[in-house]
Amino acid sequence: MIKKAVIGVLCAGIALGIGIVIGHFGISSGPSWLKDVAKDVDESFIERFMAEVNTIQIQENLRELTDVPHMATTAGDEKTVQTMLRRWLDDDDGLDDAWREEYNVYLSFPDANNPNKVTVVDAANVVKHSIREKEKPYTDDQRDPDVVQPYAAYSPAGHVKGKLVYANQGKPSDYEELSKKVNLTGTIAITRYGGAGRGAKAINAAPYGVAGVLVYTDPQDINDGFMSDTNETYPHSWYLPPSGVERGSFNRDFGDLLTPYLAAKEETYRIPPENIVGIPPIPIQPIGFEDAYVLICALDGDAAPFAWQGAFNCTYNLGGPGFKPTSAFSNSDVKMDIYNQEVIKNSANVMGIIRGSVEPDRYVIYGNHRDSWVHGAIDPSSGTSVMLEITRVLGRMVKQGIWRPRRSIIFGSWGAEEFGLIGSAEYTEVISCSSFSLTLHGCSYTLEKQMFRLNKTY
Repeated sequence: MIKKAVIGVLCAGIALGIGIVIGHFGISSGPSWLKDVAKDVDESFIERFMAEVNTIQIQENLRELTDVPHMATTAGDEKTVQTMLRRWLDDDDGLDDAWREEYNVYLSFPDANNPNKVTVVDAANVVKHSIREKEKPYTDDQRDPDVVQPYAAYSPAGHVKGKLVYANQGKPSDYEELSKKVNLTGTIAITRYGGAGRGAKAINAAPYGVAGVLVYTDPQDINDGFMSDTNETYPHSWYLPPSGVERGSFNRDFGDLLTPYLAAKEETYRIPPENIVGIPPIPIQPIGFEDAYVLICALDGDAAPFAWQGAFNCTYNLGGPGFKPTSAFSNSDVKMDIYNQEVIKNSANVMGIIRGSVEPDRYVIYGNHRDSWVHGAIDPSSGTSVMLEITRVLGRMVKQGIWRPRRSIIFGSWGAEEFGLIGSAEYTEVISCSSFSLTLHGCSYTLEKQMFRLNKTY
């Protein structure tokens, strides 16, 4: 009985072994593309790619991109559009294809013929002090007439006047605290950047009856306290100079404000401008800290809390409201004359593609915005300079037949980013991907905004 059991086990083992051998040699190894899909990273390719990257070319890219101011939809912006198209369509080291994608977007600009003004005026409306309308130029390129006046994009136009108060960072808690000490109705609030979004400083102020808002960058927050352009700030270092003003978009939401959740094409339905939410309901204007110093150090009233104090060599008071009777601005008001205007304009994304060899309908998106408030050497052109060099190296390898990615790579040079990530937001709102015949199965998105803020970009 035991002998029969042993023989049975041996026969079963032999049969199992024969089955494994037959299975090993008889089963297909799979489709021909399977090895490509499962292939590990080619370290030799990465080494070759890095060896091809030319830092001098990155430098020249940066020089070309920052030649002139290129605010969204301006002539300077169109010049950068043509640069991107020329490079990405180059026969020797361009991409497989490149094109421009137009959107009709709602933007906000100052009136070039009627600049915004902020003044201190006495009871007879005599001007006691005028805020700089443009920054002090240190080099010839800063004298370019296309350098836009500092302004708050999407601030409403308006003419308001009132006693000045200091509201720290313009947070809801700041206005609540300030309102316990000062009647804010009809006042002008001066705030510093930080703590709350740009537009939120005005949105938070309006419920308290504030008529207008000024915003500045305190040297304590960005300059390590340094204030003098004689030997401390730019042009002697990277610190913001006294007249320097941070421009920006003062809206809360991203993308075109008239076409939420829809791509801003010519035929797209647009909401009425009065239905836009998340933008300042009262005039707001950015100024330099040299002017903020003059205003804040003349304020009357109680001393602001310790946490509200900044770099100026004076006590930051809350305002009486208004100025000290012993100051040069006694019994004076701050007057804001804002002439911003909104307009729908064409803004272009420049798109490029390297088609994948194995899974062309799956792709990685690499993008960087192109527009800037002025010359944009760091934000965004440092990133775009790197992106152009990456596409040059990869494009040349593709053209020479040396390499092609497994998945497609789509490159995006976004327009109108400074106005609220408009170019990239509109791209994502396009429902159909028919422009490059791809179906979205998966997407990895890289935003190369500024080279110096990305640890892995050199």
